[in-house]
Amino acid sequence: MAGIKVPQHKIFKITSTQLKYANYNLNITLKDAFDLEELVPLFQSQAFRSIANILNKEPNNVKYTEKVLAITFDDMLLFKEINNRDIIVNGEKYKRFVGTTGGLKNNTLLFVNENIYDELFEISECGRNKNIPIIPAKLEAYRALFFSSSQQLPNPNGILVVKDCITKYIDTIISIDDSEDGEPKSEILENVELENNVSDGFNLCTIEYMKRASKYLGLEYIANGLCLRNAWLKGMLYAFPIIEFIKKYADDNYMIEDIWGNMIDIRNVEMIITESSLKLWNSYKSIDDYISNYKKYGYTFSTTKIISNHLEDERELNYQYLQSYDFDDNDIEELCKPTVEYLKKSMGGGYKETLEFLGINGNLNDNSWQQALYTNEYMIKDPYIVDCVHRMIKQKINNAKIGKLKVNGNYQLASGDPFALMQSICGLEITGLLKAEEVYSKYWIDNNVDDIVIFRSPMTSHNNIRRCNIINNEDVLYWYQYMYGVMIINGFDSFCMAENGCDWDGDLLYSTNNEVLLRKHIKLPAISCSQRKANKIIPTEEDILKSNVNGMDNKVGSITNRVTAMKEVQSKFDKGSREYKEIDYRMACGQLYQQNELDKIKGIVFKPMPNNWYNISSCKDDFSKSICANKKPYFFIYIYNNVKSEYKKYIKSNEDKCMTKFFCTIDELSTKENKTEEELNFLEWYYKGMPIGNNPCAMNKICWHIEKEFDGYKNLLKANGNFDYNILKVKRRCSEKHRDEIKSLLKEYVKKISDYKTNKIRSDKNDEDRKVQRFSMKKYFYNKAKEICPDDNERLNIVLDLCYGYKNNKQFCYDTIGDLIIKRLEELKNANNE
Repeated sequence: MAGIKVPQHKIFKITSTQLKYANYNLNITLKDAFDLEELVPLFQSQAFRSIANILNKEPNNVKYTEKVLAITFDDMLLFKEINNRDIIVNGEKYKRFVGTTGGLKNNTLLFVNENIYDELFEISECGRNKNIPIIPAKLEAYRALFFSSSQQLPNPNGILVVKDCITKYIDTIISIDDSEDGEPKSEILENVELENNVSDGFNLCTIEYMKRASKYLGLEYIANGLCLRNAWLKGMLYAFPIIEFIKKYADDNYMIEDIWGNMIDIRNVEMIITESSLKLWNSYKSIDDYISNYKKYGYTFSTTKIISNHLEDERELNYQYLQSYDFDDNDIEELCKPTVEYLKKSMGGGYKETLEFLGINGNLNDNSWQQALYTNEYMIKDPYIVDCVHRMIKQKINNAKIGKLKVNGNYQLASGDPFALMQSICGLEITGLLKAEEVYSKYWIDNNVDDIVIFRSPMTSHNNIRRCNIINNEDVLYWYQYMYGVMIINGFDSFCMAENGCDWDGDLLYSTNNEVLLRKHIKLPAISCSQRKANKIIPTEEDILKSNVNGMDNKVGSITNRVTAMKEVQSKFDKGSREYKEIDYRMACGQLYQQNELDKIKGIVFKPMPNNWYNISSCKDDFSKSICANKKPYFFIYIYNNVKSEYKKYIKSNEDKCMTKFFCTIDELSTKENKTEEELNFLEWYYKGMPIGNNPCAMNKICWHIEKEFDGYKNLLKANGNFDYNILKVKRRCSEKHRDEIKSLLKEYVKKISDYKTNKIRSDKNDEDRKVQRFSMKKYFYNKAKEICPDDNERLNIVLDLCYGYKNNKQFCYDTIGDLIIKRLEELKNANNE
């Protein structure tokens, strides 16, 4: 996936509690907000461009801290209060504007300055017919697209909006229904007729348009796909030989009926949009009505992601993909072997091995210590770099313990069959080019692979894994030739149902040809969960606020973790036993409860997972207690610090008790023959009271295998004491004023990094948000250091002395003078080669 190139704009992000303490009239400086991590960057979106248009300014000249505000509700009791009164920040009034999908997961809403609110809201409406009923949560989700980070595209010459491509097929599924009282009802339904929306979220364009768009984006290749945005529009866009298809299969019939019933000459069309992508198509009278409105309100087509012409050859697995497998010890050894060998090789201490471990091959341009190491071998002597490598290896080992294992594979964008969509558009019989259990992937074709397993997060059971055949023939190679990096799925089996509601508007699929995962895969029916429909209405502001509340405090992660715990409990029972079957049923129901949690934003009343499935105090009999998933599995100690801390505390406490009572360790007591009744009782309660689950599930066994492989294994990369940082310095005198000011900046940096690390542990921010925040911090300190000391040579010497001469935080070097260090290392290397 290639990144879009758009600027970032900073806004304030404050908490509801903070507002309350300020009596909802807060004053905060940019410096204070930065120090408190309440100044956050957002990438440019249609919303930011529209604000600039309202102000008649260029986007980069707008102070967005005065126009957009994010409020995180750390106290939900304040939700109604904040949304029903004036909110003032730095003298400016703000009103709630929208809850984005990502924002709601973190209890965050976006507010907009009252002075531009009405005009911006009208722009976001884009002239839609407001008398068309819609589910409030859906309207809010579609409005949130206004704030999607996006890079502008050229407008297409001619647009055709078409009905979605629907196929029917016969399959066997597991139906789970919780519409009646009690626990969900599960039954196998054989040979039932089902439907697929083959075009759910993807669109087509001419090859000429994709070439033009790629050039507009500054790409040196033709994009293999773009994730589209426009007013009320979200979906992937792929190039396809549209006119050639018409000539070959539709008898040159170029007149196509669009979704409004108008006949359109497809020769005058550069883009075909499906009804599932243009969310509010029925709020406009025609395509001309839609186009005139999006132009009137200043919209353009844009993209949020670009599919490049490169895919990884290796990508780590994760525990969700592995937990449902039934591995024996040989399987685990084989599965882990590439990762174990890679990590042990990286601990050999050699320069080349270290570069290989770090994945450095001249591909860096980030002024990091990794780039410094690649630039000049001398840096392998730097104790700081040696320590960084040690920590990275340790982290990689711990990652392996939680299932992050190296295999051949990668993530690819998922798509339905564009050939089938074209058949549907032309009124032809829908056959597609792929049959049941078949997929197309040019990547796997190029690697001579014809059999893969496919995963999609979040997962709950083995039913969510699909084994598919890669199709390679003349037809697919021609008609899909512009979709490298895309995995095209057939329209005639239950793939989407199995992959937990997969669609084609940007979903990613992980696939691998790993022999163990193929060999141990078991074909199981897809799980179909009952769905309740929310009512379509003419939404009021109150309706939208209710949907915001319902969308907050999302617990999908907790539900998924409970299912993982169930798998650990199940592993202590025999297959076919009553306990084993009951846990199988509960894990299948986990998919229903995930769906219910996601659907609650629509205002649908649903039943949560029964308490006695994961809370032992709610269990009323021995059978329920025996299968209760009330403990996190052992391998979770490498995911959650609090779980590890509780586990280690429990072990130490009981080891002390064992030594005091029986004068031996617990391991020694466990292997002792002829134990006394007191010793047996001690061990029984020791295992019962264990705060984690130690049963031999797949992930625990993988974790134990990695622990065993690296227990006592030594890293041979050592700092030999021969590193002299003065070699990096240049001849340049330094002023004490600059030295003192940089020293103060270093103190500020150390505190900021400490706060960042603390908040990283406590915060719910995702990895991407944390990367953006870290980049913003780096940029701030780099610019500040340059502002204090503009002379590059003087700044280089001062920072090196402060960090290496006085043993301060070395990362400060690379965040503030990384570019100067790289430049100096290149000079030294060139001098040595002369």
